[in-house]
Amino acid sequence: MPITEQQKELLIQYKDKAFISSVLAEESNNYFTFIKNLINIPLIVTNSAMVIINAIIVDQELLKVLNIILNSSTGLILSLISNFKVYEHIQLFHQVKGKFNKLSHVIDNKLTNDSDKITSEFITNIIEDYDQIYDGMEYTFPASIKKRIKKQYEGKLTLPVSLSIDIVELCNKPTCCSNDKYVQTPTTTPANTPSITFTTENKNLDKNYINVSVSNS
Repeated sequence: MPITEQQKELLIQYKDKAFISSVLAEESNNYFTFIKNLINIPLIVTNSAMVIINAIIVDQELLKVLNIILNSSTGLILSLISNFKVYEHIQLFHQVKGKFNKLSHVIDNKLTNDSDKITSEFITNIIEDYDQIYDGMEYTFPASIKKRIKKQYEGKLTLPVSLSIDIVELCNKPTCCSNDKYVQTPTTTPANTPSITFTTENKNLDKNYINVSVSNS
């Protein structure tokens, strides 16, 4: 049974989503690879300096202090890499890029070379594969990359859900999210002004009596 035009359009939308997701993964992989290389530069310099210092300096006390400083610097750099899970991000986005690329190519090949044999089951499997890739992602794409990719492809291709949601920026100004006419000016009451309290009592279930009490606060 041939698919409807609506089903075909849905398949094309998922092809777009898979393509953009692969671009997001590739850009994210490049981003964290750059961070890794940037962090590794001082690590290489520190290790080289340690070798040179150990070969040149004879004073054991000075050598001991310098080695402590260099070893501490190396430990700090390695801790930063481990804390921000740079290598894990690189590995994840590299794998995700390949999966989304493969999914996009499968859809493209089916639409181009075998469009007459596209079934509802095939479309369902594509959607499930797409969702499984995202479900298996432990880390999300960096916000700066999502913003840039959204600006590049918005209005041209169908965006993934992660790019379809706008980020709401909050401000700390009391009038930023409301019109001036809705902003109420607080009123102050003099300290010696008596306050009036109204209490309502229901007596005999047929008449309401209002008691008024005046007190200075």
